[in-house]
Amino acid sequence: MKKSRDARRRMTDQELDEVKQMLLKRKSMLWQEISEDIEEDARGEYQDLIQSIRDGSDRAMAELEETMIFSYVKLKVQEIEQIEEALKRIENRKYGSCLKCGGWIRPARLEAVPYAVRCRSCQEKQEKINGA
Repeated sequence: MKKSRDARRRMTDQELDEVKQMLLKRKSMLWQEISEDIEEDARGEYQDLIQSIRDGSDRAMAELEETMIFSYVKLKVQEIEQIEEALKRIENRKYGSCLKCGGWIRPARLEAVPYAVRCRSCQEKQEKINGA
């Protein structure tokens, strides 16, 4: 980004296009990871079944692994949803505008968290309310 990273301002069309391309690339990468996670889980589940049949092993470990894989996939799906919302805001020309106060989110924040919907100040207030 060519302009000051600290200035609160609307992003230029070029900056928005760069963000859009980055978000689309990240979304594609996440879908690929989800696909690989599911494929790996399916192979692992099949191997767990074979092992269970062989020695009657405890399924607790296999269930724990399944829960962990599901959690990873769930986190990736949530990130994809956030990316989709950011892409909608880009198309609606509202990207970078804080949903709470209406001010502009600093480009440096958007660079770090491209699907941020609140400026840093409003996000901190929200986190205090949520107890995070």
